[in-house]
Amino acid sequence: MNEIQLTDHLTARISAEGTCGHYRAQIYEDGDFRESLYAMSLKRLKRKCEKYAKRERKAIAYVATLKEES
Repeated sequence: MNEIQLTDHLTARISAEGTCGHYRAQIYEDGDFRESLYAMSLKRLKRKCEKYAKRERKAIAYVATLKEES
């Protein structure tokens, strides 16, 4: 099982599923399980993880701007 640090709070634990070439990433936020992502190739799974992290960064930035405005 490999672990990738996506952001300061998000990590992805990547593992192989069975013998048919499926890969799974479990996303954890500060040690707590958040979501699972699946893909047929490791390259595609890493890309999905990066997209997930990018979406999270955008959401955090958006919430920060809302707090500044109010």
